[in-house]
Amino acid sequence: MARTVASEVERLLSDSAKAFPLWEVTKDVVDEFIDLSLNYRQSGHPGGSRSKVHLLLALLLSGAMRHDLLRPWRRFGDRFILSAGHTVPLIYATLATLNEAMRAQHERTNDERFAFPFDGKFALTWEDLLGLRRHGGLPGHAEMAGKTLFLKWNTGPSGHGMPPTVGQAVGLKIAGAEEVKVFAVEGEGGLTPGASHETRNSAWGLGLSNLVFLLDWNDFGIDVNAVSSVVHGGPRDWFEPYGWRVVGTDKGSEWDDVTKVVLEAARGENPEKVPSIGWFRTRKGRGYLKYDYASHGTAHTMNHELFWQLRKEFQKKYGVEYEGVDQPAPKDGAAIAAQARRNLEVAASVLRSRRDVSDYLSDRLTEIAGTVPDEIPTFFLGGKAKDIFKDERILDYERYPEAMWAKPGEKKPNRAALATWGSWVNSHARTEYGRPLFIAMSADLAESTNIAGFMKGFGEVEGWGWYQRDTNIHGALLPQQITEFTNSGVACGIASVNLAEDPFEEFNGFWGACSTYGAFSYLKYGEMRLFSQLAQDCELRVGKVLWIAGHSGPETAEDSRTHFGIFETGVTQLFPDGAVIDLHPWEYNEVPVVLGAALRQKAPIVALHLTRPNVDIPDRKALGMDSHFAAARGAYFMRRYRAGQPRMGTIFVQGTSTTANLVKILPQLDERGLNVKIIAAISPQLFAVQSQTYRDEIASAADRVDAMVISNRSRRVMRDWIEHPVVAEYSLTSDWDDRWRTGGTVDEVIAEAHLSPQHLLAGIERFVADRKPRLARVRDAVDAALAD
Repeated sequence: MARTVASEVERLLSDSAKAFPLWEVTKDVVDEFIDLSLNYRQSGHPGGSRSKVHLLLALLLSGAMRHDLLRPWRRFGDRFILSAGHTVPLIYATLATLNEAMRAQHERTNDERFAFPFDGKFALTWEDLLGLRRHGGLPGHAEMAGKTLFLKWNTGPSGHGMPPTVGQAVGLKIAGAEEVKVFAVEGEGGLTPGASHETRNSAWGLGLSNLVFLLDWNDFGIDVNAVSSVVHGGPRDWFEPYGWRVVGTDKGSEWDDVTKVVLEAARGENPEKVPSIGWFRTRKGRGYLKYDYASHGTAHTMNHELFWQLRKEFQKKYGVEYEGVDQPAPKDGAAIAAQARRNLEVAASVLRSRRDVSDYLSDRLTEIAGTVPDEIPTFFLGGKAKDIFKDERILDYERYPEAMWAKPGEKKPNRAALATWGSWVNSHARTEYGRPLFIAMSADLAESTNIAGFMKGFGEVEGWGWYQRDTNIHGALLPQQITEFTNSGVACGIASVNLAEDPFEEFNGFWGACSTYGAFSYLKYGEMRLFSQLAQDCELRVGKVLWIAGHSGPETAEDSRTHFGIFETGVTQLFPDGAVIDLHPWEYNEVPVVLGAALRQKAPIVALHLTRPNVDIPDRKALGMDSHFAAARGAYFMRRYRAGQPRMGTIFVQGTSTTANLVKILPQLDERGLNVKIIAAISPQLFAVQSQTYRDEIASAADRVDAMVISNRSRRVMRDWIEHPVVAEYSLTSDWDDRWRTGGTVDEVIAEAHLSPQHLLAGIERFVADRKPRLARVRDAVDAALAD
């Protein structure tokens, strides 16, 4: 039975109305905590934090949101994303207020229902407010970690908080947990980035009735100009054309109106099963004596008279006394800290003196926690399905079925192997576990980039098909339009939904996958960056995301340089080492191998770079080349030094056409006596986890300075293989003349890039011929550095 029925709204509203006087006290304490913490830190965002207090408390206390304040990691609790991540003082102050009520009740009763789990490790209390925006304390924008596991995404960059809400909502829906809702709080300024448009379209298209936005409509951002002077219309104009269900109030700071809208948005009738938006007309800086744009990111100066004016009103209302009233800030840093601590304690004391408030809050929050289900009948990732992440066969590339591989002499694009591997992985998951492993999407390029394989069957196994919001909610391929940025957030959002019974120890959910042209990779970066940060620090396990940079390199010649990925794919490297596994398989058979190897690693993101053209599958044995399985090691021998001949240097080669063309000239290297060692540079991260013995055999420190690189990308993105300016000077890359390439046939553009077989041979000959002078330059530089 649906939980969103009108009678429930009426009942919850009636129950809430009885407690509005207690909510008012709670709101006053939240306001105090916001002001006191910002006064001490002198950094942060008071205006939007204050304007959202009513809607947040109504959400948390009315029963609109099923959540467990003390255990925000429970798998079937509703999710909360502060899309307006700069207003995180609101969250800190609210959690501190509610947790203080729980702490006071536990101290009075010794009832374990009110006790902080894990000895308070994850409970944010008023003492933590002293660490606002300080190292090791509370971050300046919203992050899902430590004492803020209530938050379910890292937010702050405008627009970045919206796409993951879609990912989390659709992930829950596919998992059979659609009754679990995802709530997002945003301001109208946050609706202006393009991601907002993409999110609104995607949420409707995916039928996300479990997605609820709460919009703080206060008409101001950072600058003096009102949003309404730039953006036409209001919330109905912004959401109804996208098919969303819209409710709202012009009285965004009045309990009855606010609560009615929150409940209607969350629990109201929704027969068309579309996403909902509740809007609230507010005043930015409500009650702060500093309003609109001026209140955005600047608190009152420390102990300003307006700051004390507000404190005196609180003192009079609640019979408390702050320290230092009407006095300037102490001169000494320790005294400032002591005063801040004392005054936070004074504000918190109201929750202890007003027993009716703390009794209500603790009982109500415990009651709401009891509405979070332990099981959902439609959930289909339980039982055997959760064991999929223990199945070593999925990543054991040496045991993949024979039909996975192409035969020597065949012509295939490496991107086609993604389709084959994807269809096998999700088919294996279906056969063994009754579920898909990957949920994939593309920017209207599913077949083009071969990510469509994830929805297709392998052999006799039926595929999962396209996701359809009404008829196939377990489909493994989401129908998305040209939404590269949002797709990235959706894929990451899916992977952040952990439905394991113990999310601290294991992950149960879906892995995400998204694709677009390699040239457009930068559109994926923002959300991948936030997901990487979340995965690094969040105590709850998260899944993995496969980031596919398709149609990369000058091989996308016919589409011309607007669609090449020569420089752009370098964004997949803009992470801490080991946080992303970059994969550059050059031929079809390497793709399943490197995917299996990379997904074994801890990194939450795997970036797979694929190209468009057919290439010959090499007869590796005949060529004396290592097996395609060696690609799992990140680098392998394509050609060893010939015994008994002088060694002439190492060549690192990466990319499809570059490697295929190098294979074509292998016989000529022997004919011309060019005794070079050739290393396929597949993945610097996979190479880095190999034994030191293997790494030295492949590329010793000496090899790395006696080297050149051949790549279909640019010099600057080959830094993992180019370790000296002299190496760069002799390398052959698509940007050899520091110009953008043009367009034409593949052969024409590869020739223009000086990567044709003839250009490669000439470049290698020059590299060999100049060996003594180029190494002398390296030695001279070392000698000069050592000279007195």
